[in-house]
Amino acid sequence: MTEVKKYIKKNRVVIIVNIVLLVLYLIVTSIADNLTGSLYSQQEAMRWENDEVTNNTKKDSDMEDSDDKSSVLKKLVGEKKMPYAQVSAFISPAHGMMLDDVNGVRSTIAEKLNKDSYSDSLTEGRAWIDAYSCETSIDLRKDSNTLTATAVAVGGDFFQFHPMRLLSGNYISDTDLNHDRIVVDENFAWAMFGSNDIVGMQVWLGNNIFYIAGVVEVPKDKLSRIAYGDSNKVYISYSELKKTNDNLPITCYEAVLPNPISNYAYYALREAYGLIEETDDESMSKEKNPLSFDDVEVRENTKRYNSMELLSNVKNWKLRTMHTAAVGYPYWENVARVQEDTQMKLLITRYLLLVFPLISLLWMIYGMWEKKTWTIMGLLLQEIDKERERRNWKAYEKKLAEKEADSEETDDVSDGEEDDAPFYSEEGDDTADSEEYDDDSYSEEYENDMKVVDEESDYIEVAGITDEPEYEENDGNEDDEVKLVSVLEGDFFA
Repeated sequence: MTEVKKYIKKNRVVIIVNIVLLVLYLIVTSIADNLTGSLYSQQEAMRWENDEVTNNTKKDSDMEDSDDKSSVLKKLVGEKKMPYAQVSAFISPAHGMMLDDVNGVRSTIAEKLNKDSYSDSLTEGRAWIDAYSCETSIDLRKDSNTLTATAVAVGGDFFQFHPMRLLSGNYISDTDLNHDRIVVDENFAWAMFGSNDIVGMQVWLGNNIFYIAGVVEVPKDKLSRIAYGDSNKVYISYSELKKTNDNLPITCYEAVLPNPISNYAYYALREAYGLIEETDDESMSKEKNPLSFDDVEVRENTKRYNSMELLSNVKNWKLRTMHTAAVGYPYWENVARVQEDTQMKLLITRYLLLVFPLISLLWMIYGMWEKKTWTIMGLLLQEIDKERERRNWKAYEKKLAEKEADSEETDDVSDGEEDDAPFYSEEGDDTADSEEYDDDSYSEEYENDMKVVDEESDYIEVAGITDEPEYEENDGNEDDEVKLVSVLEGDFFA
C-alpha cells in the first residue's frame, strides 16, 4: 500500500492528465452517439427489427415440407431476431425510373429472398418493407389563393422510414382506400391557411381536389433546417401526382431487408438495379478510384456510422467533395452525409484523446517489468518443487495406507492382540487401540522415511530415488541451473 501511495504521489500530474483525457473521451463519445441517434431516417432497420414479432412463425405442421435452409431460418426468426439492414438507391432523373421499374425491383428482391428462404412465407407478417420518392414543383389553390410548393411524391411506407413529427392529423400510405389526401408541412399550412389545425380542408391541384390529412413539423435542428430549405413542402401519393405529370421519374428508393450475413441486403439491392456483385478486379479498381460514375448509387445506411466504415471514409476524405454521378440527394441524405464528416472528425478526436493514456499505460507496464524481483526460471523451479512435493506426499500416504492394511491383517490373525504401531503411546493412553494417527507423527515419519542426508555432497535424496542425478557444470547461477538440469532430466520424481 505504501508503494502505491509513493507511485501516485510521484506521478500525480500524469495521472490527473490521463483522467482528464479519459473524461473528455467519454464526453466526445456521448456527443457522437447523440448526433447519430437523432437521424431517424437512418434507423428504420433498427426500428423494424425491434418491432418484428419473432414468435409469429407458422406452426410446425405448416413447415413439414420446408427444406433444411428454411428450417434453419425458422429457428433464427423464432428464437432470435432476424438482423436487418436499411439500404438506399439514389437514381439519376435521366435513368427514367417509373412505377413499373419499382415493381420490377421489388419482384427481383422478392425472388432473391424467396430463393434464399428469407421471404414472407416464414412469418405471418411482412419480411421486408420499402419506400420510394421524388420531388417536383406544383401549384396548389385554395379559392383564389395560389401557392407554389415542393411536392414530395411518395410511395410504399415512406413515413415509416421518415417519421416526421405530426402537429395534427395522420400520415398517408399506399394502403389507404382513397389517395386524394396529402400531408403538408407547417410552412405550407401557415402560408395557405394561417394555422396548423387544417385537417380535412381542401386544396386544388389543377382540376383535382385533395384533402389535408396531416401537418408535419419542419426540422428544428440547424443542419436539417438548412438541408430542408425554406420552401413549402407537401407530401402526396406518387400514383395520384403521376396523373397530372407524366414525366415524374423516381429518384430515391429505400428498403429494409433481411441481412443474415454482412452486405447481403446491399448486394440484393445492387442486383435488383442490374449492378452485379463486385469482382476482385472491380474492388481493386474501386480502391484506386472510389468515386461513382453510375446513374444509380447504392449504399447501406445501417452501418454508415460504424468505426470501421468511418475509417475507410477517412482515407478518401479529400475526394468526398467531388460529385461525379448524375444523382441528386434528398434533404435527409444530405444531412446524413454531413453527419458522416462530423463523425469522422469526432472519431479522430477520440483516438487522439486515447494516445497519451495508452503511452502512459505501456510506460507503467515497462517500469513494473524492470523492477520485478522474480525470474521466469525461478517461477518454473517453484512450480516444479510444488509438483515434486505433491507427488512425494502422495507416495508417502500410499505407503502409510499399505502399513495400515498390514496392521489390520495382523490384528485379525492375533485375535485382539495390541497393535505395536509406532505412532501410539503404550503408557496409560486410553486411545492406544484407536485407528487415528497424530498429524505430527505423520510429518516426523514422512521426514525420516523420505530424506536421506548425504553429508559430503549435501544432496537430498527423495524416497524411491537410488541414484544421484548428474549435474552439469556452469559458470552462472549454479543452484538454480543445476536444479533445473536435474528436473529436465527427470531424476528427482519418484
